[in-house]
Amino acid sequence: MTGKRLRLFGTLLALALLTASCAFCSDCDSKAALSQALKKVAASPGNGVAHGELARAYNLNGEPGKAASEAKEALALIPGYPPAALELAHARRAEGRHEEAAELYKTYLSSNPRSPEGLAGISESLARLGFWDEAFASAMAAIKEDPRSPDGYAALGRAYRIAGRFEEASEILGQGLAFNPGRADILFDMGMCFVEMGDRPNALALYEKLLEIDKDRAALLFQQIYP
Repeated sequence: MTGKRLRLFGTLLALALLTASCAFCSDCDSKAALSQALKKVAASPGNGVAHGELARAYNLNGEPGKAASEAKEALALIPGYPPAALELAHARRAEGRHEEAAELYKTYLSSNPRSPEGLAGISESLARLGFWDEAFASAMAAIKEDPRSPDGYAALGRAYRIAGRFEEASEILGQGLAFNPGRADILFDMGMCFVEMGDRPNALALYEKLLEIDKDRAALLFQQIYP
C-alpha cells in the first residue's frame, strides 16, 4: 500500500471511530467540526486547504500531534500557506516546543501582522522563552486589534502568570472572563494565580467551575491546590 493510500486509510479509519464516539457524546461541537474536516480530506486528499482545515480541527480538539501532521501536509501541497503555518505554530506551542512555535508565528505574522490569533499565540511562546517585554507587547497588540475577544486577555494573563505577576494576571484574566465566562483556559490560569497567591477559597471556586467544563484542567488545578 502506497504512502498516500495509507494516509487516506488512516483518515477514513479516524472518521469511522469519531462517528462512533459521537454517538455517546453530549457536547460534540469540536468533534462535529473534526468529522467534517476528515470528510473533506477523504474526498480530496490532494487539497492543501482541506488539510489545513483538518489541522485546525485537530488543534481545537486538543490533538496537536495530528494537527502538526496535517499542517505539514498542507504546507507540502501549498508551500508557505499562512493558515497551515498558523496551525503548525499552535500545535508546536501546545507540545511545548516554543522556539519552533515562535519562529512559525513570526513567519505567519510577517504576512498577517495584525492577526489577533497570531499575536495572542506567539505571546505565550515568547513568555516561556523569557522574552517578557515582547510577550506582553504581543498580547496587548492582540487586545488592541480585537478588544472584545477573550483571546488577547487570556494571552496577556498567561504571560503575566508565567512571569510571576499573579495579581496583575488575575485582573487581566478577569477581564477576559467578562467576554466568555466559560473559557476553560482562563479559568485554569486564574485558579493557578490564586494558588500562587495563597488564596485557596477562590482557587477552589474556580476548580468547581472547571469541573463542569473541562475535567482534565480541573484535575490539574486540584493537584496544585492540594499538592
